[in-house]
Amino acid sequence: MFKDEARKSLLQKRQNLSQTECIKWDDLLLIQFQKLDFSNIQTIGSFYPMEKHNEPNTILLTSYLQQFIPDLIIVYPVIDKTSGTMQFHEATPELHLNAMGIYEPNQINMIPSHDIDCFLVPLLGFDLLGHRLGFGKGYYDKYFYTCHHPHHRIGISYFDPIPNIQDTHEFDVPLTHCITPWNSYEFK
Repeated sequence: MFKDEARKSLLQKRQNLSQTECIKWDDLLLIQFQKLDFSNIQTIGSFYPMEKHNEPNTILLTSYLQQFIPDLIIVYPVIDKTSGTMQFHEATPELHLNAMGIYEPNQINMIPSHDIDCFLVPLLGFDLLGHRLGFGKGYYDKYFYTCHHPHHRIGISYFDPIPNIQDTHEFDVPLTHCITPWNSYEFK
């Protein structure tokens, strides 16, 4: 399946989910998330879910981790739309909505990529090789491509993988893991 076709199909499928389904599936995602090994994690990159796109509730996942990793640092992306890049900043109590409708922390404490142990990665879908299907802007792929530190990249998806994304390119950085409400995947 090609990215544009898959993106349209999966976005429509996700937008058709009811609030009740999302809440139920978020609980099931948490069960899969709890099966992953976070023993060496001190800093995790996450994302604020976009309600208009029915994104999975990552706040539930990071709150779970905070119970067991008391000094956990949670960082979130801040996007520079002009340069097409992003950086991760430590969570702040105040958030602002960027031009794309994504919540971002205040730009107070930027955390370099080599200090981030793991990322929760937004996506619309993924394939059996760990290729991620995002919204098509490439922010995450650009960020991961320039990182010289091996990070865990955990995709969070409401849906099972599609067999194959046919139009991947050399700059697409695959996930290391992905969880769905029913399964957990690890990619080599």
